[in-house]
Amino acid sequence: MLNCIRLNFIVEGTTEEIFVRDVLREFFAEKNIFVSARRVETSRKQLRNVNYYRPGKQVRVYRGGVPSFEKVARDINRWLNADPGAYLTTMFDLYALPNDFPRFNKAMNRTDPYEKVKAIEEGFRKEINNSRFIPYIQLHEFEGLLFSNIEVINDVMGPYQDRSQLDKLREIRSQFATPEDINDGVETAPSKRLLNLYSSYNKELFGSLIAKQIGIDIMRNECKHFNDWVVNLIGLTLYK
Repeated sequence: MLNCIRLNFIVEGTTEEIFVRDVLREFFAEKNIFVSARRVETSRKQLRNVNYYRPGKQVRVYRGGVPSFEKVARDINRWLNADPGAYLTTMFDLYALPNDFPRFNKAMNRTDPYEKVKAIEEGFRKEINNSRFIPYIQLHEFEGLLFSNIEVINDVMGPYQDRSQLDKLREIRSQFATPEDINDGVETAPSKRLLNLYSSYNKELFGSLIAKQIGIDIMRNECKHFNDWVVNLIGLTLYK
């Protein structure tokens, strides 16, 4: 019988937070893994407490984006310490990842994108140095997962276009061995390609809607690094 565990996700932005909440949560719940997610804590500002009947600090927390490794590590360690009964994982894009992440420069010298993220993840793991921490860097960004099924992309976005963009999606997809290989150029990253084809594409609005219709199983079949991460998280239930 599988153990029941809790798993916290620190994610890059609202799109990933919605993806965890609306897609991954249901998938993992079936495997006795119960998840919660929040965006990276970028800063804190202490406020004056004006309620004299409830003394104590008031703190306004700002979230979203990956400003630096230092702030990410601080937020991760804070949550690990605050919730010692849970595991914690990340979902950050390789695209536009700050270059102060552990082993970043060495990783960027590698030609194989899978070796790049593995090097960064391993440096990340060693820097945090906590057995409950499972780092994950998305190749190359969240939208890469959506290219696991381009027909679904076009079905969802089609009503907002004058004509189908399926042929252009097929042309893009045919250039890469897997959706995760779709590159990280300023104009050629997966999200940029979608915006060029669908001017109405909005990450927060359509990202998880498309992902949910595609389904986790298809994404896992198409995206090796994503699948390895999911398998690793499912395996946590065997070791608690």
